[in-house]
Amino acid sequence: MQQYKNFTQTGNQYKLKLQYGFNTVICGAFLLATIIGFVKIPGSSFKWWMLGITIIMLWATFTNSCIIDMDKKEIRIKPSLLKPALIIPLVDLQGFTIHKLKQYGFITINVSLIANYTKDGKDKEVGLTQHFFTKPIQGILNDIDEITGGNG
Repeated sequence: MQQYKNFTQTGNQYKLKLQYGFNTVICGAFLLATIIGFVKIPGSSFKWWMLGITIIMLWATFTNSCIIDMDKKEIRIKPSLLKPALIIPLVDLQGFTIHKLKQYGFITINVSLIANYTKDGKDKEVGLTQHFFTKPIQGILNDIDEITGGNG
């Protein structure tokens, strides 16, 4: 049985491990703004709004998931807090795309892994994970390719 760096295996199911990089920075920034709100402006409602947003962001971070089920030949994705789980059969999967967002043409701000698939004859896409650098995303993509046997 092969061990994958970015996935935990349970039987013939592979679950993407929680990616801390991007979410930690964003949630940390909101948590810092919350703490500053409590310390510097205790009479304002700002601190409560920031605390609420921080809790929702943390909740969303821990509810996101991506599971590759090789018994059912499908990928189950829970992309966000409000969207329902999405099931993509491997036969409908067209491939993956890595999107890089750059500022000023050379500073990479965000790198996302996008799954491209066909549903009801329409091309669709869904985000799997995001990071600040390309190398971790490429590692996840390599693991997916090994798990699916190149069918992705």
